[in-house]
Amino acid sequence: MSKFDAAPPNTHAGGDDNALRGQGSLPMNPVNDADERVDMDAYRKAVPLWKRFYQHSLTQMMLLSVQAFCGPAMADAIAGLGGGGLATPQTSNIATAINYAMLATVCMFGGPIVNKLGTKWALVIGAMSFPIRGSSYYCNSKFGTQWYLIFGGFFTGIGSGCWYVAESGSILSLSPSGSRGKYLALWIVSRNLGQLVGGAINLSKNHVKGAVGGVTPDTYIAFLIIESLALPFAFLISPLENVVRSDGTRILVSEKLSFKQEFKLIKFTLSSKLILLSALWAIWSFFYSGTWSTYLATYFTTRSRALSSLISPFFCIVGCFGLGFILDIKSLSQRRRAQLGLFTVVILNLGVYVWSIAMQVKFNVHSPGKIDWDDSLYASSFLPYFFVQTTGPLSQSYMYWLLSSFATDAQSNVRNGAAFRCLEAVGQAISYGMNTQIKANPLIGFCVTFGLMAAAVVPMLLLVNATPDRIPADVILEEREAQEEKLEGLKSEL
Repeated sequence: MSKFDAAPPNTHAGGDDNALRGQGSLPMNPVNDADERVDMDAYRKAVPLWKRFYQHSLTQMMLLSVQAFCGPAMADAIAGLGGGGLATPQTSNIATAINYAMLATVCMFGGPIVNKLGTKWALVIGAMSFPIRGSSYYCNSKFGTQWYLIFGGFFTGIGSGCWYVAESGSILSLSPSGSRGKYLALWIVSRNLGQLVGGAINLSKNHVKGAVGGVTPDTYIAFLIIESLALPFAFLISPLENVVRSDGTRILVSEKLSFKQEFKLIKFTLSSKLILLSALWAIWSFFYSGTWSTYLATYFTTRSRALSSLISPFFCIVGCFGLGFILDIKSLSQRRRAQLGLFTVVILNLGVYVWSIAMQVKFNVHSPGKIDWDDSLYASSFLPYFFVQTTGPLSQSYMYWLLSSFATDAQSNVRNGAAFRCLEAVGQAISYGMNTQIKANPLIGFCVTFGLMAAAVVPMLLLVNATPDRIPADVILEEREAQEEKLEGLKSEL
């Protein structure tokens, strides 16, 4: 066995088994009374089929994916129009920067909020805010109401913050240990399927050649309807402690803490080795969106921007499942899979960035004007945007897989997911804020994104090489089962 395949001295995140135990009055040891490994034969006999289906981890992941389809995917489809589909991208960039600033603020304190509310009600609050985005873009496009677009960005940031923290904690907890890559691929793909639907709407409304300005206002009506459908699916979410995974295990849930105790854990989480080493990667993983959205709005016609929102997700669906299969290779250790995944994501992004920078340097020398899909320049100038819509989500999916490799219980997943979402939102807020400048050169954004990736690789290498050989939560479950068996043996002897 090579030194890279060997497990680190301590199995738990951070390298110190005791570091994740209770500190002072903070009870972090699991107290869920349910048996974490379910007797599936007894479970099938005792629980009705409909309830088993409802409590199944895949069903819950699909319910989350439908919400991702209705909410974040529609937001991505609007962003995929370039500048939100408006005639100029500046107002959209300002609203989006405010949205992500609020999202980052909520995510900062999202762990305590979601752990007290429960994932279901945090998802409900978030789903209620989704339609605000579509309606604000409609009002701006139809009536020129800019204040509502900015006001809507503020409130959708708050609601989306609650939803994203609950979602990240859930997706990190739901998947069985041997299928995490595929579960995360399903989540990413659902967002891209939403973009496909949104892209079809965009193209059907904005396919006429020679059209200038923003997309038609009716486009946003369709988005608004789809965004409104997320709410009923949020009500269907089951509490994590009731979920049974496909491998017959339950989710490890710890004792609920008071608000004061939860807020103490914010500092503990943000200063942990896991978050500190992944911070730059989190900021970088979404940073690309603002610059490439501005690039699309600056150089492409309305109908070619609409076409981009339809075809961009196709390759992402293939790429995410491809990465999922790599991360679930059973013949490799978890650490080796982490190393292989990191290499794959970095190399693919590197190729896209070099191509994008080369195209922008060319455009700085000779401006191409507005590029349409029947122009000879379309393929070479659009493909960098097309591929970054795959390499960007790959970096996000990989990071969530890596975070779940350090999982100790559901609550810690919520805290880690909240911290990571906060840093992602900071990156997006900076990116869109940087692109609010009317004369901003996309080349600056490309180079900054490239530099962020380069800076993120070194700490990520340290984190990846410290990846535990097995998920700590699984080890904790096995230790508890062994203790229970030992106690039962002692009782039988008595």
